[in-house]
Amino acid sequence: MILKKFIKVLIALTLFLTILIPFQTVSYAASTSSATVNTKALNVREKPTTHSKKKGVLKKGTKVTVYSKTKSGWSQIKYKSKKAYVSTKYLKFITKRASFLIDKTKVYTYKGTEGSYQLIPTGKKYDSWDIWYYATSSDKQKFIVGEDRKGLYTGYIDSEYYIDIKYPAKVGLKWDIGYEGEGQARITSLKKTVKTPAGTFKNCIEVKEDSGYIYYYAKNIGQVKTVRDGITVMELVSLKKK
Repeated sequence: MILKKFIKVLIALTLFLTILIPFQTVSYAASTSSATVNTKALNVREKPTTHSKKKGVLKKGTKVTVYSKTKSGWSQIKYKSKKAYVSTKYLKFITKRASFLIDKTKVYTYKGTEGSYQLIPTGKKYDSWDIWYYATSSDKQKFIVGEDRKGLYTGYIDSEYYIDIKYPAKVGLKWDIGYEGEGQARITSLKKTVKTPAGTFKNCIEVKEDSGYIYYYAKNIGQVKTVRDGITVMELVSLKKK
């Protein structure tokens, strides 16, 4: 829904004139997780085996970043800036709420029914909101995005904002959209796989509006596709570092 208001404005402008390189397919997925040591003393090994050289000991409550897990029950971590292993069963993994906020280190390129456009981070803040540019070949507008424990939002400086996703996300969750009488949006899936020219995005949230628009959001990426009546209205075609 991050781009839905821009899409609707473009359509409205077209109708009424008065209203506001090939890409390699990539799969996006989280690569690390966080955990704390859940035993009095946890041995750190050079390799994923109890016979490997011991490199140190982690005390209970120590936080670690896990880069991968083996089928034999070991977790790869970094110990003194070097790769090491600890027993997975002595780790308590921290459940972190997934973020669907657009990545302010990236430039997004979308292709829509009205042409191509980009979302470009400004690197600036408006209170707690991130300021972005919505840019076409002929125009550039500022907008803001934010996220907290209650939801994901898109808005305009010193103006209104819209709920893109209401949190905590669960299938069936509904909320009002736009002005009174515009209808509702609802979460219809948390596990959609969406393919676009920019890549394959797994475990996407699917949001359907009464208007017929369907929006797809990927973790740590944001909105990747919009569909209406089976037709792609907008999709992400490129995601590059700023």
